[in-house]
Amino acid sequence: MNVVKIKKILFSQNPPDNFEKSLYAELVKKHGVSVDFHKFFQIKGVPVEEFRKSRISILDYTDIIMTNKKAIEHFFQIAKEMQIEIPKTVNYFCINAATAHYVQKYTPCRKRRMIFPKDGTPEKLVSLIENHPSPGNFLFPLAIDPSVNQLVKLLDDKQINYTKAEVFEISFADVSKIIDIYSYDMVVFFSPFGIQSLEYSYPDFKQGTMVIGALGSRVIAAAQNAGLNVQVMAPTPEHPSIFSAIDTYLQKTNGAKR
Repeated sequence: MNVVKIKKILFSQNPPDNFEKSLYAELVKKHGVSVDFHKFFQIKGVPVEEFRKSRISILDYTDIIMTNKKAIEHFFQIAKEMQIEIPKTVNYFCINAATAHYVQKYTPCRKRRMIFPKDGTPEKLVSLIENHPSPGNFLFPLAIDPSVNQLVKLLDDKQINYTKAEVFEISFADVSKIIDIYSYDMVVFFSPFGIQSLEYSYPDFKQGTMVIGALGSRVIAAAQNAGLNVQVMAPTPEHPSIFSAIDTYLQKTNGAKR
């Protein structure tokens, strides 16, 4: 199989504040590639006035399910605006260790209240919820369109009693009208929402020789579920960062720096 030299890379996120001092600039300098940035989706929080219409009483719930940073941010923002202090006795069922750590930025919760699977998969998280010794009352902060969260179907299949709390909204722009994605040799994704936006913008997308990069197990899984061949991924034992993974791949395709 012929290895295609990488000339143009698209990162599906906003550009860094200081590009010249970023790791992106190091990739450009080292490998002679050009890089562009474009966020594939936008997120905005649900106004507290709208949340009140759901008639959800946050303090009624003993357990909260958290799967991403945006859900955490907007949930605690709503609680703050409603002047609600989340009890320290609440259990947080998180998709992975990173999510659990992020929750602790917003609440002085004891570590034993943070419950998450080691492998960070939705299936393992549902198993922990299903086998929790006490039958909890679960609240699940998520996006207005629950189809973007694969955990919903798994919870429904297991008939777990939970309540959806819509705390943010995702909007997908038609990327095909803004950029020519086929002009890039590599596209790197940082969120499952980015994969869904790709499917929205290009319903007949064909990867061809394009190299797909993905950061995080959920992003990798979303890409693979969409039929994409992920060739650059992180974190792995060899590559804890996506930059390390891209650097190694470019050394193989474009040649190591002399």
